[in-house]
Amino acid sequence: MFELQVNASGKYGVYITRGMENFREKAVAKAIGKKVAIVTDSEVNKIYGDALLPFFNDKSVIKIVVPSGEDSKNGENYFKILNTLAENGFTREDSLVAFGGGVVGDLTAFAASTYMRGITVIAVPTTILSMVDSSVGGKTAINLRAGKNLCGTFYQPKAVYINADFINTLPKRELLSGYGEILKYALLERTINISSLTQKADEKLIYDCLKIKRDIVEKDEKENGIRAFLNLGHTVGHALEKLYEYKVSHGECVAKGLKFSVFASKELYSLKDQTVEEMTKLLTSFDHDFSVDFTAKEIAEKTVSDKKCRGETINFVALKGIGKPSIEKLTLNQLFLLLEKYERNNYSV
Repeated sequence: MFELQVNASGKYGVYITRGMENFREKAVAKAIGKKVAIVTDSEVNKIYGDALLPFFNDKSVIKIVVPSGEDSKNGENYFKILNTLAENGFTREDSLVAFGGGVVGDLTAFAASTYMRGITVIAVPTTILSMVDSSVGGKTAINLRAGKNLCGTFYQPKAVYINADFINTLPKRELLSGYGEILKYALLERTINISSLTQKADEKLIYDCLKIKRDIVEKDEKENGIRAFLNLGHTVGHALEKLYEYKVSHGECVAKGLKFSVFASKELYSLKDQTVEEMTKLLTSFDHDFSVDFTAKEIAEKTVSDKKCRGETINFVALKGIGKPSIEKLTLNQLFLLLEKYERNNYSV
């Protein structure tokens, strides 16, 4: 078992293992109160059903199931969770468990942060993306019609329990989604072994990614500075998600966004060919499709509603090399011109 301690506004442990042998000790013990609500999605429920229920046999347990997919991260399901908790007499002394991928994690944690101004939440991520990224750090959110993650809070869980065996039941596209976030970490820091990226994600790889995120979050929990580095690839990634109407996964869109980030970094910093080639080679570690089906104008227009946009400028994460991220305050026109040049270059570095 790999363990990480996160010392943010809330202190908690992250446990990375295989199986559920330590689940009661490491996670269930953090679920306070007499009542527990397990929030999951229809796909996870179909595969794992009531797998967590026996671990909470000393508590009154309810299960809340939302449809799978990004569209579920909405106000309707948020209020569904809140109303279900209220109707079942949950108080701030009770607990929520987020059992699923990034959508379930974000949605459940947002509900936990606002129900009675905050109740305990425990994360049990089931996708690679949620294991290596979204389950740790305390960002919670739902989407609005105007854009992704525009309504949210910072709220830390009480424990994160990662059972890497859940990876075994993921479809290929969900694997690719998770690998997109892993590529982000590999570009952010050289501590991710490039050769390991051709292997199936394991506990060590998950730990290495989360250690990078933990170290950043502890220095900048509310994203006033270096935590913005974790948005690498996300400016264009989020725009593409919306243009694809969320039919292409978050991580796949982030991978496309990472390729643009390498191109933009080359233009912004006049990078040496060797540096660009090294980053480009890293991006091919998995079988991602880097094609883009939209024009530079369409992509640029969608970035206006992104959280990183500050009026007429946007905080764009660029790279001076692997392990050398930098924040560039670009005007929206500068971003558009970079996208236009990328389009003329047939969306290649």
